[in-house]
Amino acid sequence: MTNNNLPHILHIEDNADISLIIAKVLSNIANLTHVDNLSQARARLAEEDYDLAILDLVLPDGSGLDLVRELKNRKTPIPVIIHSAHEVSESTHDVDAVLSKMHTQHDELRQLVSRLTGTEINDNVAAK
Repeated sequence: MTNNNLPHILHIEDNADISLIIAKVLSNIANLTHVDNLSQARARLAEEDYDLAILDLVLPDGSGLDLVRELKNRKTPIPVIIHSAHEVSESTHDVDAVLSKMHTQHDELRQLVSRLTGTEINDNVAAK
């Protein structure tokens, strides 16, 4: 079920367990579209506009970094959060944030998504 008042996020992640967790964590602050690889991401980007992209680095068909330039060079640039187990610098790769899969708390991710999309978080229904 899609709530048109919520920001639309493209989540590019090939680990099904992580994508389910992210979907649950962001369920009441965003509409999430999940894809498993770069080619699926490019197909979705050709069909729809997104308010944010959450991007893994290691994908079956290439590096998530290959998509960053495309996201930033769109008519309306898309903010990017890299969510990865690998170390990477925000400034080196022109992304809005980098979060470690191993060390990021759910509330930290929610707060960041909220800030980048301008969405308010209702603490009464925060994901646990």
